[in-house]
Amino acid sequence: MLRLAAKLLAFFWRRADDTEEEAGPQAPELAEGDTKLKTIQGVVTRYCSDYGMIDDLIYFSNEAVTSKVLLNVGQEVIAVVQEDKVSSGLKAIRVEAVSDKWEDDSKTHGGGLSDSSPRVLIGCVTSLLEGAGYISQTTYFSLQSVCEGFKPCKGDWVEAEYWIRPGTWSSEAISVKPLRYKHVDRVCISSLCGRNGVIDDSIFFTLDSVKLAEGYVPRRHDIVNAVVVESSQSCYIWRALCITPVKKRDPAAFEETTDESNGALLLKNKGDIEVTRMTNFGTLKEGGSKNMVIWIENKGDTPQNLVSCKLAGWDKAKQFRFQMLDKTQMCPVGSPVPEKENKNFSDETANSLESYQENPACQASEKEVCPDDRACEEGGDREERKPWKQVTELEPGGLIPPGGRAPIVVVCDAKNSGRCKELLLICFSNFIIGRYLEVNVISGEELLIAVREPFSWKKSKSSPTVTSTKTTVVVTTQKRNSRRQLPSFLPQYPIPDRLKKCVEQKIDILTFQPLLAELLNMSNYKEKFSTLLWLEEIHAEIELKEYNMSGVTLKRNGDLLVLEVPGLAESRPSLYAGDKLILKTQEYNGHVIEYIGYVIEIHEEDVTLKLNPEFEQAYNFEPMDVEFTYNRTTSRRCHFALEHVIHLGVKVLFPEEIILQSPQVTGNWNLAQDTKNNGHSTIKNRKAMKDQIKHAAKERQAGAQDTPGPVALAEESRNLVNDVQTRKAREKGFFNPVLNENQKLAVRRILSGDCRPLPYILFGPPGTGKTVTIIEAVLQVYYALLDSRILVCAPSNSAADLVCLRLHESQVLRPGTMVRVNATCRFEETVTDAIKPYCKDGEDIWKASRFRIIITTCSSAGLFYQIGVRVGHFTHVFVDEAGQASEPECLIPLGLVSDANSQIVLAGDPMQLGPVIKSRLAMAYGLNVSMLERLMSRPAYLRDEDAFGACGAYNPLLVTKLVKNYRSHPALLALPSRLFYHKELEVCADPKVVTSLLGWEKLPKKGFPLIFHGVRGSEAREGRSPSWFNAAEAVQVMRYCCLLARGVSSQVSTADIGVITPYRKQVEKIKILLRNIDLMDIKVGSVEEFQGQEYLAIIISTVRSNEDRFEDDRYFLGFLSNSKRFNVAITRPKALLIVLGNPHVLVKDPCFGALLEYSITNGVYTGCNLPPELQSLQNCE
Repeated sequence: MLRLAAKLLAFFWRRADDTEEEAGPQAPELAEGDTKLKTIQGVVTRYCSDYGMIDDLIYFSNEAVTSKVLLNVGQEVIAVVQEDKVSSGLKAIRVEAVSDKWEDDSKTHGGGLSDSSPRVLIGCVTSLLEGAGYISQTTYFSLQSVCEGFKPCKGDWVEAEYWIRPGTWSSEAISVKPLRYKHVDRVCISSLCGRNGVIDDSIFFTLDSVKLAEGYVPRRHDIVNAVVVESSQSCYIWRALCITPVKKRDPAAFEETTDESNGALLLKNKGDIEVTRMTNFGTLKEGGSKNMVIWIENKGDTPQNLVSCKLAGWDKAKQFRFQMLDKTQMCPVGSPVPEKENKNFSDETANSLESYQENPACQASEKEVCPDDRACEEGGDREERKPWKQVTELEPGGLIPPGGRAPIVVVCDAKNSGRCKELLLICFSNFIIGRYLEVNVISGEELLIAVREPFSWKKSKSSPTVTSTKTTVVVTTQKRNSRRQLPSFLPQYPIPDRLKKCVEQKIDILTFQPLLAELLNMSNYKEKFSTLLWLEEIHAEIELKEYNMSGVTLKRNGDLLVLEVPGLAESRPSLYAGDKLILKTQEYNGHVIEYIGYVIEIHEEDVTLKLNPEFEQAYNFEPMDVEFTYNRTTSRRCHFALEHVIHLGVKVLFPEEIILQSPQVTGNWNLAQDTKNNGHSTIKNRKAMKDQIKHAAKERQAGAQDTPGPVALAEESRNLVNDVQTRKAREKGFFNPVLNENQKLAVRRILSGDCRPLPYILFGPPGTGKTVTIIEAVLQVYYALLDSRILVCAPSNSAADLVCLRLHESQVLRPGTMVRVNATCRFEETVTDAIKPYCKDGEDIWKASRFRIIITTCSSAGLFYQIGVRVGHFTHVFVDEAGQASEPECLIPLGLVSDANSQIVLAGDPMQLGPVIKSRLAMAYGLNVSMLERLMSRPAYLRDEDAFGACGAYNPLLVTKLVKNYRSHPALLALPSRLFYHKELEVCADPKVVTSLLGWEKLPKKGFPLIFHGVRGSEAREGRSPSWFNAAEAVQVMRYCCLLARGVSSQVSTADIGVITPYRKQVEKIKILLRNIDLMDIKVGSVEEFQGQEYLAIIISTVRSNEDRFEDDRYFLGFLSNSKRFNVAITRPKALLIVLGNPHVLVKDPCFGALLEYSITNGVYTGCNLPPELQSLQNCE
């Protein structure tokens, strides 16, 4: 074997005596054993990921490269070469780059750029600095290199020419221009919220970057012309560069526009009058009250007439009021103004501050969810509240003489948790002076969930490795799935060391794989996705090392041990059932014992482990070190699929040309189209029936359970009769009689397969019955196409289980037809009882492969590669929730179909949650884009209202969009329909269900089941958890849950209430509060936990509340800035949606800004004061 290896190496190394003169300057030879060392200078002529050639003669591995500099073809190097007498070849054991060439280039060109020709980069602007920015995380560009007229923003898609700067080995763009741009004429500004706006419901702009015509200030409903560029801006894909109005407004109209400087001017003292500046009430306990005297002093020589004092009405809860003064004081008492008369104040300066008109629809905010009218009384100390009448205006009607002072007594009655600001207007004859009244209210319940220990997040340091330590490894005696002994045909696909070096040393990734800069195409498909998969793996491995734990104690749960992992619920670290962990004992006499464990179950931050039984029994809470390991199985399957899907070619991966195929089902399918048929049964139908009986008998022999003797024959006969009856039932129509027309159309298209093998896309927005349609299509294919073999996949076990359950509930499949194949590492405890029989059949992969309907996850479909299932074994592949799978993951099942006559169906919604990708580099280069989303951006799949207006705007041969929503009330559906689905969603939900809460007493506007409750709370973290929580919001969530579950007028079952919040710590705090009032049955969880689910009432707590200005506000919002998460969250409720959040923070995000605008204009906003830029919307109610 060694001789064979030597001969193979000799082929690469060549003979030394033939090359000595060509290899470069001679160096003194050094004898070293049986080898000779010499130093040569040459040029790198070949370089792959882990090895290379110098002068096409000398082989070297990546380990031989000594400097941090990454080598490239054409670079001069000095190498120490070893001559092996056995192989008679040359191998470099040390390679060092020659830097003189680069230094000369630096002097010559000044900028230090390589003299190689520039490459083209297609990417997205990921960050902006002062005068510069970065494309795809790593490629630097100066604003001087940007084409004229283009001011880039984060999210813009650009085309750039770039070089590799040798000194730092980083890429730098030398020219940047928009990837795509267009002119749009006579379009309407449909939305303006704060500094963000939207044109024609599809083009985003921000006043911070858009170029406007001189003197023009955009307003809603303006008709404008614009130049727009392709850009990823939350839920929008275009951004306006410049806007010009079609019709100029009267100059007087511009003067009415609010200027931020007006606010500062209003707060200034005027007319020699000085007003107290300390107007902050500090922190008050809810239910408490505090008085404050505000002094008005005349320091001038002339008396000033104090006309009135009033509140602008920013605080909807009306926590501030004036206290009546007696006649003896200098400032006489003004008569109280009734609330109904306090509609507006006429002063123009006050109007310029956008103070809003009181709206009767919002008077309910005075009765907000506060301790006085809570359905659940918590007890505790409460201050006695005096029955003060609300006084919002005083009319002193007196002069303040020179040197005189007048007091105003303002009372704050603390009602609503969180910070609040109100504007006090002190009106004199010729001017107005303003003061902000501020208070921070905390409730007694907040103390229950206050910070327990200061936040001190430190990355866990792994215990140092002691080389002299003796290690004993103990594995669990119970294998995860001993029933499967599959041949391992799956290569390892090791991560290239050079790529690891790039990531660890933060060297530009384009120096390793320049193909990443290109648009995805057939020639770079495998290399690009392989690199992205490796990047995700490298990130996962680095991340897992950071979360290794030292000196932790495990808990007991029956016979099993449980490890608490802080941050786990937010995937910090990311663990899954079946993952391997290593538990290490503390070192004792130089000896360490390692116990191998597997994750059985994950619940919030608790990980249940399966370990060696003896250790589980003997463990006595000794401290252990924990090492997490990355499970590469799915990644390896993705790499394997990338190699094997090339046979699908451009027809599947990059479809362009549509070639119609002969239909898979002919003639008799018209009987199932819900059209009247005279009941004629053709000869073809009878022949098909006979064929099915023969086929069923063969199949049962191959794949189903065999029962010997007469019992088998009887069973066979019953099944055949059932098949015939089911067949006849299908011929009369669809199995599901309540399918709508779009669902029926999708089933017909799938069954016909006119464009196969081009993937057919079932576009299913929330609540439109996508899974129902998939179930019907699977059943129809099974019964109509007798030779079909159907593989149904989904990215997650829960989604795959749901498909299996729905097919089981259809009761039209006979035993032995369907099988559920689980991952080897999945434990039986996590499988529901209804589908366990199907899982049992799936334990034997060889046997499972012979079933006609196979259900599994995308990753577990890779098991069929391991048993040698041939390409084309499956005739139909359905991928449900395809939008949640990365493209390489989606390829695993697709690689099992042929490119000739197979049908691929991708079902999902590109506007909902996408693949979970952790590596920023992998995301920047497209791993977070699902195959479903990528295909829908290709010309053949694009939306085209002109060409396909009568077919739902998509080519009906390739895409069916379901638009009938069976879940939500019209008021709840309107906003997501506008933001994400071109206003096409139709309300088809049960009116009795969606209108059941329209009379709820806490609705700000009766008949409109939406509440946006503004809470300016404080975000906090505690202990070692990196997760955020907001105590004020958590308390408010608890109160709304209380009012819903124990309301007088309309009680809601706890099973019908869901609470969504993006942070695990907030989940924990809300659960504590709900437990205290015996409402622990209400589900509280993250957006991901609610995907695909629906509830009668949904409460969303957004948590983040830091109002400081950040360079990138939307990045600071974290989870909240993801438009897909937003879409999933607000489309879960049927009858009521309550959103809790800080409007001063949320207005910075386009999606939440749109929700705020929608709530305010419909009169359903309540809670804290709005930011100034939103106050003008109150007048639009």
